[in-house]
Amino acid sequence: MSRVNELRRARVAVAAGFALQGLVFAAIVTQAPRLKDRFDLGDSGLTGILVLVAVVSGVGSVVAGTIAERHTSAAAFRLALLTIGLGALLVGVAPNLPALVAAFVVYGLGVGAVDAGMNMQGVRVQRAYGRSIMASFHGMWSVAGIAGALYAAGVAGLEVPFGISLAIVAVLTWVVALLAAPHFLRVRERDPGLSAKGLDLPWRPVLVFGLVVLLFYSSDTGILTWSSVYLKDALHASRSVAPLAYGAYQGGALVSRFGGDVLVRRVGAPLVVTAGTVTGIVGLAIVVVSPVPVTAIIGFFIVGLGLAILAPLSFAALAGAVPARSVDVAIARMNIANYVGAILGGGLIGAAASSGHLRWAFVIPLVLVPVVLLFARAYRTVEDLHVDAAAG
Repeated sequence: MSRVNELRRARVAVAAGFALQGLVFAAIVTQAPRLKDRFDLGDSGLTGILVLVAVVSGVGSVVAGTIAERHTSAAAFRLALLTIGLGALLVGVAPNLPALVAAFVVYGLGVGAVDAGMNMQGVRVQRAYGRSIMASFHGMWSVAGIAGALYAAGVAGLEVPFGISLAIVAVLTWVVALLAAPHFLRVRERDPGLSAKGLDLPWRPVLVFGLVVLLFYSSDTGILTWSSVYLKDALHASRSVAPLAYGAYQGGALVSRFGGDVLVRRVGAPLVVTAGTVTGIVGLAIVVVSPVPVTAIIGFFIVGLGLAILAPLSFAALAGAVPARSVDVAIARMNIANYVGAILGGGLIGAAASSGHLRWAFVIPLVLVPVVLLFARAYRTVEDLHVDAAAG
């Protein structure tokens, strides 16, 4: 019974870590219009900061992999959560543009490390449970993303100072992280050959599932970053309504991720990946042609409903395709595709926004996302391996 309770506590703790990442991210990016006004940033300036965060996040992911290998992924995850709290605080109190850039560097390092650490811990908890639960972890990210979007809308409507709003988020992050950290799973990897040369790592699943992750995050980052700006600048929504695009996207993601584990067990990962991708394409098309904010908000909900399942299934698939001793390092390396996708999506959409074509910027993910359909069948092998392992 003690082992069962330990796993339950680990599941709750890791879910809390996922939630903190979603909350902090939402609290910052959905207030992009306030950042633009406060520092007199144009769309190109905001794009530059976002690309910088994505690049630095890749470094953070690698650092998390190194810490996980030398210590544990639990240690990496704990340090990363404390770092994003610090980054949020620094973004909130930055007095000028150079300080803001430095703050986003700190935040970016934390984001990359959290993304790697939370997925390392998530797949290990799933393996201990012996059934698919990874999508529900990502669902907690979406729950907190919705809360963060509503929080951003509320503080904007109440005219709460930007710095105070993020200081509150930072303190909450530190408190929850310190309470959750003792319950993370402590598994230490020992694979010198892998860390030295990478020769023992099966690279094919890293590349295949990494490409899906890249394509997903190219769309996801563009939506999370530019949806509020799109509603405000292109569809003339108010500052309190603009963050609801982000909330709608996360609402769709919430349904997708909390229902995804059940669907995978019933119909298999390939069909879930295919259906999710097609649904996401439909939603993106609605966003592109939307004449008013409410239609765009509906479109963003449909996009989240379809695409949000891709990331958790990709990380779970990778964990089933590499040796158990190499999971943490493999995830840290594949997670870099997250930030390549962020640069691709956020950068290209930002460039289109800077050119005055924000509406048509969402054609970019509409064109990229269908490529995921070429790789849906690759999830079948991993699903079979998972079933075999559970049966054994």
